[in-house]
Amino acid sequence: MDKDALFALVKRGDAGALERALAEGGDARARDRFGVSLLYRAALRGDLACLELLLTAGAEVDRSSDAGNTPLMAAAGRGHLAVVERLIAAGAAAGHRNKWGYDAARWAAWAPNDDEIKARLFAAAG
Repeated sequence: MDKDALFALVKRGDAGALERALAEGGDARARDRFGVSLLYRAALRGDLACLELLLTAGAEVDRSSDAGNTPLMAAAGRGHLAVVERLIAAGAAAGHRNKWGYDAARWAAWAPNDDEIKARLFAAAG
């Protein structure tokens, strides 16, 4: 399956079809023209099911976009606490900074539950 089709499955949140596509050789590490990964897109949506499938299939937890943005940043910015926790458990670097110097905690400032997200990120950063 080509990467555009994989991105469409993640965009729709179709975990069943994504699971089949990955089993048939779909690349869990696929990136779009901006370097944004499938895992980033799943994190942005707060989609734990797709996120789990991609992690299991070998998606890189800290693979950043061309701008240096990571899946953890995307999840933090949208306030997806469960996704933030799962990415941290998978080894995501809470202190990674993008090309503007923003880290996931800075992204969390845009989330409605920013205090909760930031507390989890600061605990992970140790």
